[in-house]
Amino acid sequence: MLLGFSTSAAVLPLLADGPLRPVGDYGGRSITATEIRVLDVSIPAIFRIDRASLRFAALPLSGADVPLDPYGFAEPGDGTFWILAGRGRFVFRFSETSGELVDKRTLSDPGQGIATLWDRVGVIAVRIRPGERLLLRRESSGFFPFSALLSRPAPGITAQLIRNLLRCGSGTGRAIPVWYTAGAAEVLLLGRDGRIRSIPVPSFASPPDSSEANAEPEGTFTYPVRDAFLGKHGLSVLSNQEGGRTPLESGASRGRHAVLLRDGRPNRVVPLDREARALLDVDEQSLVVLFADGVVSRVKLP
Repeated sequence: MLLGFSTSAAVLPLLADGPLRPVGDYGGRSITATEIRVLDVSIPAIFRIDRASLRFAALPLSGADVPLDPYGFAEPGDGTFWILAGRGRFVFRFSETSGELVDKRTLSDPGQGIATLWDRVGVIAVRIRPGERLLLRRESSGFFPFSALLSRPAPGITAQLIRNLLRCGSGTGRAIPVWYTAGAAEVLLLGRDGRIRSIPVPSFASPPDSSEANAEPEGTFTYPVRDAFLGKHGLSVLSNQEGGRTPLESGASRGRHAVLLRDGRPNRVVPLDREARALLDVDEQSLVVLFADGVVSRVKLP
């Protein structure tokens, strides 16, 4: 059923924080010429949001025999949504029209993320050793390495997993933004040929205090980027960590600024009045933001 909301905001209550539907259940999004599609694995369902009005409808997903993962989804143009499940061990395909399960496949390389790489499915593999290919792309006979993105060294398995968390944002026909969640403030633009180009981005995070003894592995990193959107108006970035507390610490401040990077001109910095989860759409006048309280709102640019 299509729910009616104003053109400035819509509420997706099942994506909001709370005891039953934690914010972490947000599982990524994709964008078409007319729709923004958002995955909520707690139902599970795909929310289809009209880009102009922000009205939305939910497409329930049925038939899965293990929990779906909030690690993104892919739409390669075969009439299905590809979604990871079972902590990245499986990939399920659901019909775009009915939401019913089409098939279930086992992955030889468990995935920490899945995304559409133009007309193909891409999987970000879990890596616990340095120097291994992170990004795999589906070909006719399976998933094969794509791009030179490699896993990075870190002391211990926990730190290795954290340092090699890689995410994909919304891109164009020429490039897709990807970023390591822990580490330098940069976004990597992935080209169709697999080549990457690093773009430095502003950071609102304070570096960790190196004088602290016995720090937990997650406390030895900063987490600058939460989301990235590349469109015809350039690259936009949503902050993640703000200040000295990491996202895993109590009282941490996250997602309170969006920045539109502009070549040869000053960046446009947009303060947000509460924590944001994702940039769902960007044009020259506004951002469409998914906030942590489940509200999807159009925010005017300064």
